[in-house]
Amino acid sequence: MAAVIPFALRAGELLLDSPTRDDVEAITGYCSEPLFERFMTTPWPYTRAHAERFVDRIVPDGWASGRELTWAIREGDGGPLLGAICLRDRGPEAADLGFWLGAPHRGRGLMKAAVTAVSRWALDLGGWQRVLWETQLGNVASASVARAAGFRFLGEDPSHVPGRHGEPVPSWHGELGAADSSSPKTGWPL
Repeated sequence: MAAVIPFALRAGELLLDSPTRDDVEAITGYCSEPLFERFMTTPWPYTRAHAERFVDRIVPDGWASGRELTWAIREGDGGPLLGAICLRDRGPEAADLGFWLGAPHRGRGLMKAAVTAVSRWALDLGGWQRVLWETQLGNVASASVARAAGFRFLGEDPSHVPGRHGEPVPSWHGELGAADSSSPKTGWPL
């Protein structure tokens, strides 16, 4: 994908926009949760310097190259950061979806709304035919969001995205196609 100018999306009460320097403290706190060490590929232990690099380099470089489009998740204009969601270009047909939400904001359906909005943009306007999702085995919260957003469960295989130590890890995989509805599908190991 070519360079993309960052843009915002709306998902009900949520605003998805670019993470900024004002979000560094929240990102540092959320990404320091033990859950991130277990299931995410973020650096560990996670420090303020990692968050600064994320907002100053990784996010802008991703948009500039078109390889990774990252949004902050907020409740309304000017709201604090609740989490983040991104699409990683995997070629002309597909994008990988990644997301996280800070612990105080989980269990309210916010991530399902964000995943649905980003996935629909990717399939309807972004030029991809499929949005792919994966998580390490046992991440039931992530799998529950993908299922609720209409992803089909594809099975258990090594991860496409390398784990923290650079090697594939056993993972669950799902997919949402352009013709798929956003209603939950059966067949998930939940």
